Amino acid sequence: MQTQRGTSAYFRNIKNSAESIWNGMGVTLSYMFRRPTTVQYPDRTEVPVRDTLPDRYRGFLEVDVDICTACKACERDCPIDCIAIDLSGKGADKRMFQFDIDIAKCMFCGLCTENCPTGAIQHTNEFEAATISMESLTFRFVEDGVSGVIPYKPPKGAQAFDRAPLGEIVRELIKPWDQPSPIFPGDAPEDEGSAAAAGPSPLAARVAAEKPATEGYAEILEEAMAGTDCGACGYPTCREYSDAIAGGSEETLSLCEPGGDDATQEVKQIVAARLSGAAPAGPFEAAPTVPAVREALVTLGAAPIEAPAAEAAPEAPAEAPPSAGPAEVTLEQFATLLEEAMAGTDCGACEYPDCEGYAQALAKGEIPAEDIERCEPGGSDTVDELRDLFAGHVVKS
Repeated sequence: MQTQRGTSAYFRNIKNSAESIWNGMGVTLSYMFRRPTTVQYPDRTEVPVRDTLPDRYRGFLEVDVDICTACKACERDCPIDCIAIDLSGKGADKRMFQFDIDIAKCMFCGLCTENCPTGAIQHTNEFEAATISMESLTFRFVEDGVSGVIPYKPPKGAQAFDRAPLGEIVRELIKPWDQPSPIFPGDAPEDEGSAAAAGPSPLAARVAAEKPATEGYAEILEEAMAGTDCGACGYPTCREYSDAIAGGSEETLSLCEPGGDDATQEVKQIVAARLSGAAPAGPFEAAPTVPAVREALVTLGAAPIEAPAAEAAPEAPAEAPPSAGPAEVTLEQFATLLEEAMAGTDCGACEYPDCEGYAQALAKGEIPAEDIERCEPGGSDTVDELRDLFAGHVVKS
């Protein structure tokens, strides 16, 4: 009896094992005739993945500089400082020389896009960031860092702005994953022909031709630097370092670490042009200090002037030109100047419906002249311009 039960259990185990194998293999075999759930990415995707993402997807940031007012609102709003904008000049002479976004640092919060008055900066559906070079993830939207671009001035009452198709601009800046590191200022060795080492500096030529006053000289020196305001030079900003060189209180010309050898070479050429009145014909091989540049100029036969001709102390008080004083303008002319200094976005942050209304109120004295910080999109640049306008103009009665 016991033997019969053992035999029955033996065959039952064989039957259960066969059923288990059949069930398992049946599931496996069923997938041979099904469409695969996964696909080989990106080679076999029917459409690019970016085209399947929703419009609200926060991918890489993109800037259309053609409609950028250079108000710096996005730079101020960025909580981790991944946006770098460099401006120079005022009014009609204002230029934007840099608009960089470090995508490797960006946390895609979207704060920078919220206060943009023209929609110039937006998130795109681009997201593929695989790369062997972190430097490739810094997108530079101003192509000509020497001449710069003129900030956009929105038309009166404009509510919409023509923008390049979203993603088109940043797509041109995304490099293949195995692309070597891009050569940024300061990275190129001299034997490979960096811009500063290859020949005379355009900025030095400007100094020689324009013979600017100290403020203009400092602005040109600032253009030669990296513009990162990193503080590595010992000064809080690049402009303060430039002011120190221009004013004579700083003689070391090689303190701009982010700019590297290119920035040092260009600063040396600018200083040489300032001292001699002529731009050097090529690389200026001198120690990175003002005294060494002066000595090298003497050695080269280009005797430096001890003080810029435009700023040399007069021999007698009688030779000093009379002070021109504040310029007299009409009320309408003054209002126009004030309006040109503003961001031109008609955003209403100043509590007036447009920039023209705010400018008219300031010109007429309806609000105190000190109350000039209402133009939020313009930021500190607009405040400085407005202060200069009030200091340098008198409205005719």
